[in-house]
Amino acid sequence: MWCLMRPIYPIVILFLLAAVSSAQLSPDKDRFDVVLHPGDLVERTLKVTNTGDSTIHEISKTEMSGTAKGYIFLDMPEEEPLVPEDETEIKIFFVLPPETKPGSYTGFLYLLDSAPPSIPIRIEFDLTAIAQESYGMSMTINDAKSADISAGAEDIAEFDLAVNNLGAFRDVASIDCGPLPEGWSASLLDGEETVEFPYDLALDPSATHSMKLHIETTKPGRRENLTITATSLGNRSKNSSVEAIVSFAVEVRGYSVDIRVPETLVVNRTYKGSFKILLDVEEEVMVGIITPSDLMVIPSAQIVKVGPKRPGIANFTMLASSGGEYPLIFRLMDSHGIPMPEETATINVVQPKGMVVLTGDDFLYSTIVSASRMGNETVDFDLITTEKGRIQSEDLEKLQEYSEVLILGNESIVSDDVEGNLNDAGIKRIGGDSLYEQSWIYAADIWINGSESAVLCGTTSPDLFRAYQIAQASGMPMVVCQGQATEKAKAAVAELAGKNITLNKALYIGDIDMRYLQPLNDAGIETEEVRA
Repeated sequence: MWCLMRPIYPIVILFLLAAVSSAQLSPDKDRFDVVLHPGDLVERTLKVTNTGDSTIHEISKTEMSGTAKGYIFLDMPEEEPLVPEDETEIKIFFVLPPETKPGSYTGFLYLLDSAPPSIPIRIEFDLTAIAQESYGMSMTINDAKSADISAGAEDIAEFDLAVNNLGAFRDVASIDCGPLPEGWSASLLDGEETVEFPYDLALDPSATHSMKLHIETTKPGRRENLTITATSLGNRSKNSSVEAIVSFAVEVRGYSVDIRVPETLVVNRTYKGSFKILLDVEEEVMVGIITPSDLMVIPSAQIVKVGPKRPGIANFTMLASSGGEYPLIFRLMDSHGIPMPEETATINVVQPKGMVVLTGDDFLYSTIVSASRMGNETVDFDLITTEKGRIQSEDLEKLQEYSEVLILGNESIVSDDVEGNLNDAGIKRIGGDSLYEQSWIYAADIWINGSESAVLCGTTSPDLFRAYQIAQASGMPMVVCQGQATEKAKAAVAELAGKNITLNKALYIGDIDMRYLQPLNDAGIETEEVRA
């Protein structure tokens, strides 16, 4: 969660001036909202600009996360140098196979550039699949359901509106706006013609029509919003609304800022933050960050280039040495040495606490952990699953909140990035190449008081589902029989047999090899087959 807060704190610390030079990738939008019928395809464009001082040699992306994965594809630009102030385009294709079920599919990914320390840029997607009806309308603003821009006091704030007839028949979209904030005026630019609200627009089936939304104000210095609605005249119950948000700057050296920092930090963990500023004029602004000694920030000062259409972004890294509530004071100065009003954010710093189990999104591993959450009766923990390969930055940031991290799976299941990035947390990995061994060691760690019984199964889906149901209903460990019955596995069985609650019975489902049952027999534990 991000916060933007403005209390003023009487803290005086020497304002250090230091200039940095870096590349910075800046997108023209950070969200796409798309409505499609199953079987449809639509293309959108994302423009990215190098707003820094260094050349970007490569733009890459992470894998798509979320339920929209498989429906959204990006055509990344050629690997050509992107010099400062240059822009390039990324084509985005939204594709719904004919068999797609109606519903909402969401996802996100990160764009990365080749010049650290620029932070990754998150792009979010909301893809809605709907069955075609006789009438229907969809509208977007800057390719999303809402758009937020900054404008000068005397400027026209301009948005891209797109209205799509989702129905099977030709229809008329009646486009109107909600109540206007004080001092605002709004109009539509359809081609070369300026039209007023309400505006009726004829649309063929599946047709999309693009227009410009223009907003002006006579009372700058405030941030307001306006709702625009497109209603089908064929069926007035079918409508779609978007929200235009504008921050009009004050008349004299107007500017707007956006402070992005985590609302909560954990002691002795590093976090990223950013300070974005937009001015009415081209300028170089010194951004200095003043904090108490227990909250350290690097860099403490930097120079950013700012313009009417190009925000300046100061990225920084934070680390707190003790808990408490701390202010960040952003002190600004232009290239003429003229100070600007201070901006302030507040950060809450806490000690790490609690336990989390981290495993892969592999079906076998996630099933074992999921089955143990409800019934172990001894350990309360959270669960985080991750894709194979490099762990996502948001997962790493979430892991920092815990004092204990138990990893189930070797490096092919959970990347060793975790140990490298959380070297001061209590981390234990249950690794090895045998899932049978990992299952028993995990059970011994989670069921600290012991369990009277356990359930074993193979790796086929029917056996796994039955074992999962039994494990959840009875609160017993679930053991997947894959890999070798190692000495470590036998030791874990013996450990469970020696706990306060003694393991004395093991149920098994399916055709289980005798090598997996022998350690139980050797420990004097009764085994019983569960038949369908």
